[in-house]
Amino acid sequence: MSIAEFPNNTGRSRNAPAEFERTPPQDVIAEQSVLGGMLLSKDAISDVVEILRERDFYRPAHELIYDAIVDLYGRGEPADPVTVASELTKRGDLVRAGGAPYLHTLISSVPTAANAGYYAKIIRERAIMRRLVEA
Repeated sequence: MSIAEFPNNTGRSRNAPAEFERTPPQDVIAEQSVLGGMLLSKDAISDVVEILRERDFYRPAHELIYDAIVDLYGRGEPADPVTVASELTKRGDLVRAGGAPYLHTLISSVPTAANAGYYAKIIRERAIMRRLVEA
């Protein structure tokens, strides 16, 4: 072991970057609840698109799902697990988004679609905090 690899008194290697010490501000449960609500309700989609952008999501898979939902909604097409899975398949992103079963998991994890706008505000706040930390 070289001296550079030897742990210092913090328990991490001297070469370990400081940014890996903490998880960036995020709320994956709120992200899942927003997406689940959007998959259940057009009203939830209209509420959420006023608050969130793709880049606000912490998980890249959630960005992909959000983009597919918003595109379908913008074309006047239904946005449910079947149509979103089809859209993600066309884009070659279904596996990166977690697969079709994950879309159904999102629906089963949402307490209620009616609160999607509130969950979106939580995500937006965490995204702003992440950007401030990164600056």
